Amino acid sequence: NTIDNKSASCLGMMLKENNTLKVLILWECGLQPEGLEEVMKGVQVNTKLETLDLLKNSIDNKSASCLGMMLKENNTLKVLILWECGLQPEGLEEVMKGVQVNTKLETLDLLKNSIDNKSAS
Repeated sequence: NTIDNKSASCLGMMLKENNTLKVLILWECGLQPEGLEEVMKGVQVNTKLETLDLLKNSIDNKSASCLGMMLKENNTLKVLILWECGLQPEGLEEVMKGVQVNTKLETLDLLKNSIDNKSAS
């Protein structure tokens, strides 16, 4: 299923209020960077979500920055899966800024993204 930007915005708003959902899997949803940013706003303040799987959705450098900001603020997410999301080295650096200060994240899976030696260190 495709999640357009309007639907992603609704999902983000739901995540701000939701207090029961622990796992959110959004595999190949056609989620675009603008929509991802809206979802991250919800995840950022969500107090129950433990697993977020975004396999094969587009993450550009701007939305990667939103991911990093979310990770700085969220204190419940334990697993973040970003397989084949088109992450580039600059975007990965933004995500890592959030990982560095996050004290709850236990698993970050970046399979099949464009990671070079500089961004991996």
